[in-house]
Amino acid sequence: MREPAKADCASAAQGVGREAIDGFLLHAVQEARRVCQDFRITSLFPLIDAADAALHDSGVLDVAVVGRFKAGKSSLLNLLIGRDILPVAVLPVTAVVTRIRYGPQDRATVRYLDGREEDVLLERLADYVTEQGNPSNAKQVAIVDVQAPDLRPYAGVRFVDTPGLGSVFAHNTQVSMDWLPRVGAAFLAVSSDHPLSEEDVRLLEHLGRHTPEVAILITKADLVSAGDLAAVAQFISEQTAGRLRAGLHVLPISTRPGFERLAQGLREFLDSRIVSHRAEKAAEILRHKVQALLAGCREYLGVALSAASAAEEARLQLRRELEKERRDLASVRNEVWLLATDLKGRLQKDALQRFLEHHGELTQGLDEDLRRQMHAWRGNLARTTARFEQWTREAMAARLVPLSHEEGGQLADRHVDAIRASLERVVRGFQDRLSQGIRRALGVSFSGAEFEVAVMPPRRPATGIDRVFDTPFELLWFLIPMWLVRPLVNRHFLRMLPWEVEKNLCRLAAQWTAAIGRCVDDVAREAQEFIQRELATVEDLLAKAPDRRSAVEKALAEIETLESRLSGK
Repeated sequence: MREPAKADCASAAQGVGREAIDGFLLHAVQEARRVCQDFRITSLFPLIDAADAALHDSGVLDVAVVGRFKAGKSSLLNLLIGRDILPVAVLPVTAVVTRIRYGPQDRATVRYLDGREEDVLLERLADYVTEQGNPSNAKQVAIVDVQAPDLRPYAGVRFVDTPGLGSVFAHNTQVSMDWLPRVGAAFLAVSSDHPLSEEDVRLLEHLGRHTPEVAILITKADLVSAGDLAAVAQFISEQTAGRLRAGLHVLPISTRPGFERLAQGLREFLDSRIVSHRAEKAAEILRHKVQALLAGCREYLGVALSAASAAEEARLQLRRELEKERRDLASVRNEVWLLATDLKGRLQKDALQRFLEHHGELTQGLDEDLRRQMHAWRGNLARTTARFEQWTREAMAARLVPLSHEEGGQLADRHVDAIRASLERVVRGFQDRLSQGIRRALGVSFSGAEFEVAVMPPRRPATGIDRVFDTPFELLWFLIPMWLVRPLVNRHFLRMLPWEVEKNLCRLAAQWTAAIGRCVDDVAREAQEFIQRELATVEDLLAKAPDRRSAVEKALAEIETLESRLSGK
């Protein structure tokens, strides 16, 4: 029997080592799950599920592209694939995560929320992942997996297209935010013309808790000069350095012809940082997730052990602190309600003003188009009226849809950011009081879970027009000679345009006001529920700690041992 080659021996040894590491990490995650279930630490369950999914993902490393709507995420992935597979449109995609990896042939598998799977043609992908083809995810799609032979250079890597993650375009069931803890490596896409909002920075902070491998892509680099692009990159570096760990890579990218060197730079970055060292990088990311999970377990258990070990007076003091917070929940709810109500009042005025600013230019453009179109219309009054109504619907929609997502998206970003910042201060105030109470009573530090929310996406605008005539003259078309009255009819159509534009702009403002108002209510509700969950968790740990001291000590010792082994100490 021949002896195995040295490379084979090294590979086998590496495989055994990897199996041992995975076995240890699996044990760590299982232990963390048991501890959280035993002590009802529900806020850590998303981290547990993410680490467990990474362990069972057959060595595939997810590389997610995240960012705001129209930041160029799908176009970027199409560039890496080498052809247009992912749909790109003015409408936002629905809250459906799309994963793309190498496969011997084109294949798209739609996985539904009820567990069903269906293979579909790539050409039909838009029917499942766009707002136009699947409005509000009416088809109940959980995730879509795509395979393409073009991705052979990236075998073992799975690219993930996230729909508007971290913005108001994350949908109400939080599929995208629930998936985010599973991220492997992450690219945050920011457009060169809208670089790095406060929401982007928050998303970077969130990503950093789940992976050590985060970079920033400046998309649409062709829109600015080389000097301006360098200034944008410097601005992003300076803004992130003050709030995040140093050393985040910032890479400009464009999908336009003539900027191939930027695309090549991204490919080289991917190869050097991830593809060439995929196994090591996957192990590093997995360890990062498990470390964050174990640290969270240790913090909650530390509070329980301190409560169990403390004198009765200390426990009574903490209990009084918690009772005070429980009594003050009504005041917190009122504060949250007042903040939300005040913001929604300002939102309505702001929305109407923003959209009506476009009345003049829209009316002028439609007027010019209508004058060109209606001279070619022939037929009786009924047919001419139908043509006008059809043209108005289509022309209005063609202008209002991009306007909606440009102005409405900025409106939503500003107002949702405002309520989120206000409520984060309310939650942070609660957590600070809770932390101070625990420190005063027990002498230990406690920061608690992170307050994060995702909100419902506003729907696309619905355009419509009133009746063309107050009385149904078109029903009497056979009595009306169009050769005689056509000029009058055409002038009537033209006179109607300003009113139709104003009506649809007002309707659009009202739709965005209602949609963003729901976002505000969602954030307000989640803030209250978060406070109640955190308070209930600490109350439960305090109430049961004395009777379960030995169980707490044992669990804490096991978690600390796992942390030491994971860090190599």
